[in-house]
Amino acid sequence: MTPDSVELIVDEPVAGHFYWILQKHAELDGKPIAIESAQGPMPSYSAAMMAGIEALQRRADRRGEGTACPVVTVFVDPRNALGSETRR
Repeated sequence: MTPDSVELIVDEPVAGHFYWILQKHAELDGKPIAIESAQGPMPSYSAAMMAGIEALQRRADRRGEGTACPVVTVFVDPRNALGSETRR
């Protein structure tokens, strides 16, 4: 991951409470730094993933104002079915 890359993470700290987090890795030590996150829990992994993707797109739109709009690419772990309501 480059220092300019933003990573989308979906976490379930409490069963049934999903949060999205956008993070970057610090240039010096490479540790992740949260730059934006969900205001509250989401009811499913897929809902949190979609909200996180929307946040990524808003960031890309703001960066792309006045220039060609950048494409947002997302990695979805195939082990997590987006149609299921809970992660396994």
